[in-house]
Amino acid sequence: CLAWGTGEARVDAPVLDAGLAREVARPRHAVPMWGMALLRLASAVAAHPTLALRGKPLAAARAHARMAAAASLEKRAAAMEFVGSFRRHEDMPKALVPEVAFFGRSNVGKSSALNALAGRANKKIARVSKTPGCTTALNLYRVGDACGICDLPGYGYAKVSAETQDAWGAAITEYVASREQLCAAVVFLDGRHGPREADANLLAWVRDMGVEEADLVAVLTKADTLKPKDLARARAELREAYALAEAPLAFSSVTREGRPQLWRAIEERCRAWRR
Repeated sequence: CLAWGTGEARVDAPVLDAGLAREVARPRHAVPMWGMALLRLASAVAAHPTLALRGKPLAAARAHARMAAAASLEKRAAAMEFVGSFRRHEDMPKALVPEVAFFGRSNVGKSSALNALAGRANKKIARVSKTPGCTTALNLYRVGDACGICDLPGYGYAKVSAETQDAWGAAITEYVASREQLCAAVVFLDGRHGPREADANLLAWVRDMGVEEADLVAVLTKADTLKPKDLARARAELREAYALAEAPLAFSSVTREGRPQLWRAIEERCRAWRR
């Protein structure tokens, strides 16, 4: 396949037809990034695992991710799967797939939001409990090779020891500081309450960790519990209190209000990372 950054080319699988082999062998500048030749090459890569991108690992991963994200994330949501729970980011898969992190209080509804995003009627992808704090590790989910979602331990109501909470804090800090494919922070805020100091501190910490404003997505949960007028007021109030670039997305895991908008926000950040 193409050796990005070198201008070279090679064919690793003899099963390619002669026409495609000629396309691959052409100089890099002769094959447009989004041209038909690349589309044919993408099909060949998908069909033949022996074809591998060479060059810088990050650039290769991003090129592969561009091809994997041909369909919108919302349409591919049913393919979301649980990858595993990890105590440290070092133990997580190294595949460079764009990844977003879910932050929020222990009872804010992150797990319910994951299930709503997956859109499965009879099978929940994330465990939901009436007891706050059921997310106790870095829980990684993935939509094929297009996007990863890391659900982080919550804060506030979880009935765990101070030592455990400190361990969670250290794991989250290391994850945010070191996870190369992290492209966005999605912060969930309970729509039933006004601005809170703990939420303000979280947003300040996320910004201090280097997450740019364009990569910060605020989500107001449990929107179905508020009347339209109260919902609009809550969104405006939280935007002003937390100095957000945009009002939080209104989201309900019950009615699935805001599901397309949240998927779109995630997809936009993933596309920006792939560039």
